[in-house]
Amino acid sequence: MDMFSFSNFVMLAFVVLVIVTLRASIKIVPQSENWLVERLGKFNRKLEAGLHLIIPFFEAVRFRVPILERQLPPRPINAITLDNVTISISLAVLYRIVDASKTLYRISNVDDAIMTIVNGTVRSVIGKTDLDGVQSNRRQLSDEIEHDLQTVSDEWGIMLTRVEILEVDVDPETKAAMQLQLNAERNRRALVREAEGKKQATELDADAQFYAAQRQAEAMKVKADAEAYAVTAVARAIAAGGTSAVEFEIKKIQAQAVQELSKGSNAKIVLLPTDVLGGLSGSISGLVNRFTNTPS
Repeated sequence: MDMFSFSNFVMLAFVVLVIVTLRASIKIVPQSENWLVERLGKFNRKLEAGLHLIIPFFEAVRFRVPILERQLPPRPINAITLDNVTISISLAVLYRIVDASKTLYRISNVDDAIMTIVNGTVRSVIGKTDLDGVQSNRRQLSDEIEHDLQTVSDEWGIMLTRVEILEVDVDPETKAAMQLQLNAERNRRALVREAEGKKQATELDADAQFYAAQRQAEAMKVKADAEAYAVTAVARAIAAGGTSAVEFEIKKIQAQAVQELSKGSNAKIVLLPTDVLGGLSGSISGLVNRFTNTPS
């Protein structure tokens, strides 16, 4: 009975040992992490996402490193521009661990190390640019800072995914000077726009006057052409022996002139030459005879 109990105990201990060994050997790494395996206290390999086997009692998972994208807390960085203006810049720095072995075994605090390099790099880049360039070329400066930081971060097994300038702040004196400059620029633009508006109005008025003069000249040309045509027609009629028709036209013009003269508000007595009256009476008599002698 004692031997049977001892055998069962040994068997049970062996089963437990196998289970513990298998449990220590099988490792399932999640997608968001990298595990670092040490063999007898020395780094051996990196385990990425999936199922892995390790040698129990000789190997152990020492570090479980998240590989998700991280963001450094934005801290203001003081820098001096090329035109000797002291500014404060806030950066957003995002990075991701791509080689956990370098990150864990080469540096103790990667966040502080990155922030130290960021400070030096930002001061170096800003020192080569004036204040207006910093304000207007933020994207270009961010790319330059990111490029300079990437050459250093490769040694630590990280990759910078985004560097963005969030805010550029200056001292109160510089702000006041910038405001004065901005107001002067706005006034200049307003004056330029007003001058351009007056210029356009003058040009439009000149174009309108030119158009009116052109149309008036065309009308005068048409009238002159009509009068020339009338004179030519009268000359042709005279040449063809149409003296009576010419006299009739002259009398009609005289009658119209007399009629217009009599319409005046101040006209009380109208004195006409005898030749005009004779012509008018003759014209009237001729017209009466013409209509009376016309066969019905």
